[in-house]
Amino acid sequence: MAPAPLTEANVRHLLRRTEFVDRPHRVAELLELADIDAAVANILAVNPAPPSVIFTAPADRDWERGRDLTHFWLDQMARDSARPFQERMAFFWHGHFCSEFGKVGSSMLMREQIDLWRSEGLGNIRSLATTMSTQVAMIRYLDNNQNKKSSPNQNFARELMELFLLGVGNYTEADVEASTAAWTGHSDQWDDEIDPYRWRPEWHDSSPKDFLGRRINTDADPAAWPGHGPETIAVMLGDGVVPSGADNVANRGRPTRAVAAEFLSRKLWTSFATDTPTPPGVMAAMRDALLADDFDVRPWVTAMLTHPDFYTDAVRRGLVRTPVEFVVALLVATGQRSRDDDMTWLMGAMGQQLLYPPNVSGWRPNGYWVNASAMEGRARTAQQMNWASARTYWNGDDGPITLVGGSIMRSEITARTPWPDSQPVLSNAALVARFLELMRIQLSPAATAEIVRYADGATVWERNNAVLLIMLAPEMQMA
Repeated sequence: MAPAPLTEANVRHLLRRTEFVDRPHRVAELLELADIDAAVANILAVNPAPPSVIFTAPADRDWERGRDLTHFWLDQMARDSARPFQERMAFFWHGHFCSEFGKVGSSMLMREQIDLWRSEGLGNIRSLATTMSTQVAMIRYLDNNQNKKSSPNQNFARELMELFLLGVGNYTEADVEASTAAWTGHSDQWDDEIDPYRWRPEWHDSSPKDFLGRRINTDADPAAWPGHGPETIAVMLGDGVVPSGADNVANRGRPTRAVAAEFLSRKLWTSFATDTPTPPGVMAAMRDALLADDFDVRPWVTAMLTHPDFYTDAVRRGLVRTPVEFVVALLVATGQRSRDDDMTWLMGAMGQQLLYPPNVSGWRPNGYWVNASAMEGRARTAQQMNWASARTYWNGDDGPITLVGGSIMRSEITARTPWPDSQPVLSNAALVARFLELMRIQLSPAATAEIVRYADGATVWERNNAVLLIMLAPEMQMA
């Protein structure tokens, strides 16, 4: 199959899926390169040491610190990162290896976890899974701080297999019990904000166990790594085998590393391409890339983004922007910062708020965001952003609408030719084109014509509302 050509349409599609929006300067940069492979490599050239949020709220107002983190991260997505794919990939991991601020109860722990996704999200999945498993955010969220030899708590051990690495049906209850025993002892200390992780050897079940066809918990020193828990990740992504008693008959006897590679590839494709079944050729390329490079992320992502199937019409039309992505697109178009309009409550109205996934399975993909409640929330968000762009529009004799590409004054929008003609000096078509230019947005001819048609029926005092209609256009809802 021939590679996808380096065309403007393909570059814009690639940027919208990886960097949230197709910023004009990035389109121009990528079109100067040799091919799609070079464009993808450019997108993946992220900052190896991204900045972290500096909390402005006091320590005794931790929920405000959570807002600090949210605003910081949205601004990184929208304007502060030179390579926003770093943040887009971190957002993917945030929805995959989920923790939720309300239960974790600490903005510092949430910052630690989000910074892991941001700094190492293009690293190695085995390393990511091992590190997040012993971060206190995950220990608290999935109750491993209650996992003791005397009273095992299976929550984390089960989700590590079911939702994080292998998928439903590729293990038995005996494997869950063995993994649960391996993870006993990894806990926390609630009153220690500086170093809250605790290894509690008295809680640990150190007896040898059979797990996915391999013997674990055999090390004489269970605290060496620390504890036996990370060994379960090494088995799942290493030499484990799906047992004969697993519910997923098709995978019985298969190496767990191959099953994990396919499970993770489906999740990545669903997030970046479309939620229809992953094409066999794409699945093979992504799975093989993960296995060949021992679960390194860069070759895996590259295999997806350079595959010709990523550029088909079905994929281009196959993904609705999540509320987070929609907010980022509006922030980019208006040139505003998240704190200017307090994006946190607006995102809650749309059904998705950073740091608050609904459960351990994360946010549902795609069509889930197309419903009356979610779309009403998008309309309210666009109205707020439209108002913020024109907050001084009606002040005094004149005022601007300020967007990312500059401002247009009220006098320009409302100016009319002398009576008796009394027609807008700036035609409706020219006005809409000006708004699109200032927002750095491309709409289809059909969508543009509908907005011009609205302006044709509006007074000169209502024509500014075309900005709101651009924000709500179909192209703004699609990734």
